[in-house]
Amino acid sequence: MKNPELINENGMPENLAIMFHKDNCTVIAIQDVTEDSITGDELVENLNKLRLFSRFRLDRETSEYVRLITIDCWGKTHYFKAWK
Repeated sequence: MKNPELINENGMPENLAIMFHKDNCTVIAIQDVTEDSITGDELVENLNKLRLFSRFRLDRETSEYVRLITIDCWGKTHYFKAWK
């Protein structure tokens, strides 16, 4: 998969760096996990192995993209989308 992006529930783009705190992870690690994943389930598993603030679950998988969903500690919904 390629071109990972994080968007909020209103469709506004967010920075991938808000998914972790300081040295817990890097944007490059998130990009690497995305590129190494082939299916949506594999992407969920690989992202959840990283030290991120939230856990992801599969929201939607089409022939073009995979979209994951997470809800942060303040109840805000975020979507992680990667293109096949």
